Amino acid sequence: PLMEIKLYNWLAYFGAMPFVACALLILVGFRDVNLIGDLVSVVNSYGLVIVVFMSGIHWGNYFSEKQINTINLLVTSNIIAILSWLAFLIFPATFTLLFYCVSFSILLLIDRKLLSNSVISKDYYEMRCVVTSIVVISLSLTFVKLISMT
Repeated sequence: PLMEIKLYNWLAYFGAMPFVACALLILVGFRDVNLIGDLVSVVNSYGLVIVVFMSGIHWGNYFSEKQINTINLLVTSNIIAILSWLAFLIFPATFTLLFYCVSFSILLLIDRKLLSNSVISKDYYEMRCVVTSIVVISLSLTFVKLISMT
């Protein structure tokens, strides 16, 4: 268990690093990076992948032995994933970043409910709070910089 705790923490923080890196690069004036391309497209597509991934974690929670009577995780995870995908397809890339901020925040609120129902551990929830804050701040800074450039 101790090794697992360290592993999911490491993976979560490493997973936040592309958001931080893109935000920093965009803040200092880069828009394109060799080999990976346009940073707005990079952060936008990565945001979609991570929202869908985080939504998928709730499927696993749904099928755990612990029951949650007040939240249908199958429904909420699908709604968040599909709406994020539609935002990716429909909205301008800059505004999709804000949509992801909302999606990550909703996922964290659901995790808070899962914590109160003892479905997830306090350690996991606290890590999620920190990582979600890093991601939302990074996306928000990227959004503000991009809006100021137009």
